[in-house]
Parts: sequence; structure tokens; C-alpha cells
Amino acid sequence: MTLPPSLRTALLLLLKLGLLVAALWFVFRRISPRQVAQVLASVQPGWLGLAVGLFAVSKWLAARRLNCFQRAIGVDLSETANLRLYWLGMFYNLFLPGGIGGDGYKVLVLRRAYPTKTTALVRALVLDRVSGLLALGVLLVALAWVVPLPLPGLWVWRGVAGLGAAGLLRGGAAVTGRWFAPFSPTYWHTQALALGVQAAQLLCTLALLAATHTTTQLPAYLLVFLASSVAAALPFTVGGAGAREVVFLLGAQWLALNATVSVSLSLLFYLLSAAVALPGALVGGTRLQGAMERG
Repeated sequence: MTLPPSLRTALLLLLKLGLLVAALWFVFRRISPRQVAQVLASVQPGWLGLAVGLFAVSKWLAARRLNCFQRAIGVDLSETANLRLYWLGMFYNLFLPGGIGGDGYKVLVLRRAYPTKTTALVRALVLDRVSGLLALGVLLVALAWVVPLPLPGLWVWRGVAGLGAAGLLRGGAAVTGRWFAPFSPTYWHTQALALGVQAAQLLCTLALLAATHTTTQLPAYLLVFLASSVAAALPFTVGGAGAREVVFLLGAQWLALNATVSVSLSLLFYLLSAAVALPGALVGGTRLQGAMERG
């Protein structure tokens, strides 16, 4: 028996909400919500403002990266129109998780203007996500060489991870050239932008750590943040919430970090993401269409 699309969407949303509640229950059974609230209440506004700016820069770079993929297949969108569409997609991803999501909305909008490029648009979005995950992997390996991980044979693990990261980058170029030929000329440029996105978010995380008066074990916190970004990219919870907090908690326990600060950092990052995505609601359909036509 096939379920109606609306019922499937509702059930998927309920499942995600259930996983979110379960994840937060798991986290706050192990740390004190009151202590987390105290950390959040003591945040320094100046550092928090800098973090918001750095996160916005990371999203601007991410929008440019996606537009590089789109232009490779003949979707010649102006940077202004693309940025508006990207920001609206951010809003849908965070605040309308039960619908088609931000990526699906972008495909629907662009398909109206470029009806013959639907498959290519989906491939562009997939490669955009993959490039981000590759950049996360590279930076994870780089930080793993700095952070004293509690692993036996650590140097062997570091060497294997370094070779694996280099192999993934070269392999990504080969796979793109073989099966995604239109995107091949943009590979290294988009990968550089992906690294820029993650670097800006690492700086954002450093600003959040400064805002919470945290001055020790900074590389370890950054390593946990990158691992949480991988978890948040998986479509298991609403906007990555819950999954990120669980990784921050487990990472803090593994690396002997302050678990309260770690989870507070995760919550701050989510709230910051929501604050930056919220202006996407101001990009109405009419304004967006007008910007696309001008572009």
C-alpha cells in the first residue's frame, strides 16, 4: 500500500522530531541544563556579533560555490539572484523542515527558467554537498595532526587519514571528470571555495569560544565542531539539531573537554544559523523572480 505524499511528509517530519527529542534527552540527561543556561547567559555580545558576521561570510562563499556549479551547466544566474535564492533555501531548510526543503525549492524555481536542465540541477546540488563534505574531511585530518587524540598507534592513524584525504580529493577530481564532465573544469575552484566555507565557520567557532570565555583546548573544540558538521549534514533531524549536540557531547567526553561548554557551543551555533537564515523569509517569490529576470 502506497502512502499519499502528504502523509509520507508528515510521518518523516514526526520521525525527525522524534529523533531530535531523543537526542536532546540523551544530552541533557548527562549535563545540567542550568549550567548550559549559565554559559549562554554569560556570552560576550561583541564576540557573538563577530561570529554572526563570519557565519554570514561562510554562507556567501557557499552561495558562490553553488553558482559555479550552476554556471557550468548553463544556468547563468547573477550573483545577486543566486544569493537571494540561496538564502531563501537556508530559511526553508531550518524553518520548514517538513516540506521539500531548501534544495528542492531551488530546483523547482530554477526548473521554471531552465526546464531542460532538471537532472543537471540535481547533480549540481549533489556535487555541491559532496564538495563540502570533502572539505570537512580535509580539515578534520589537518586538525587530527594537531589534537592529541587518545588512540593507540596515533601516528599510523594520522598517516592513513592524510593519505585518505589526499586520495579523496584526487579521486573526486577523477570521478567528476569521468561521470560529471560538465562540472570538471570547476572542480578545484569549487573545492577551494568549499575549504573557504569551512575555514570561515572554524573562525566563527573560535569567536563563539571566545564569547563563552573559553581559551584552552581550542583545536580539540574545532575538531569536534567539524565532526558535528558531518553529522548535521545527514538528514536525520530537523536542521541538524540534536545530531550536532550529541556529537559535541560525545566528542567532549572522548577528548576530555568541558561538556557543558561543548554543548553550549553547539546550541549557540544552531541559534546563530537560525538568526542568519531568518532574513531569507524576506526574499518573497515576486522579489526573487524579479531578481532572476534582471540577472
